[in-house]
Amino acid sequence: MEQAITRPGLGAERARYLAQRMERDIGLGDLGPGAWLKQVDLEQRYGATRMEVRQALDRLVEKGLVKHLARRGYRVEDFDPDRLAQIMQIRAALEVEAAAMVIHRLEEATLAAMAAQAERYRVALDEGTVEEHEEANLEFHRLMLSPCPNRELVKLLFDLRTRVPVAVTRRRNSLGVLRRAAEHHFEMVRLIRAGDLPALQRLMREHNLSPSPEA
Repeated sequence: MEQAITRPGLGAERARYLAQRMERDIGLGDLGPGAWLKQVDLEQRYGATRMEVRQALDRLVEKGLVKHLARRGYRVEDFDPDRLAQIMQIRAALEVEAAAMVIHRLEEATLAAMAAQAERYRVALDEGTVEEHEEANLEFHRLMLSPCPNRELVKLLFDLRTRVPVAVTRRRNSLGVLRRAAEHHFEMVRLIRAGDLPALQRLMREHNLSPSPEA
């Protein structure tokens, strides 16, 4: 059983925290695409109440990660290719725009931290867990977007990331594709240091629209 929810607060706050825990497990494939989510099993797995589980599931339905079928229950959403492509097209457009906002704002200390996360990402492909790989990937992009003045844009980009579980992208990405995405991270750092915005924007577009939407 997962560690029980221990955060203090009202039921709604605990349900929000539970939704985050379930979203993580969906993202990592512990609750895989197409899996039926029985509420009694979720209560036991997370040490939660029936009301907290129901509220958390409803939050995930709103985010498009879970589907509610009348008289049947809740099921983890699967992704058809068209939906996945549409999400990645939106992400590519927004990340190209964000690149212009951050390229001259990123300081050397942040770029060095990005390079360290790029190396962590590359090593995790061969030696780490899926969770370690994803954490390194997300931290790289958090650092890159940290000086972006449009915080709503940043929030939207990370919301789009959560709409595509890692388990979905892992099913379609070869190790070679993931390694190419890892090299993109190092190239992004180089282009930012060089101040080459057109090349950075081309790379950001390729990074999102290649067969590696996880990266």
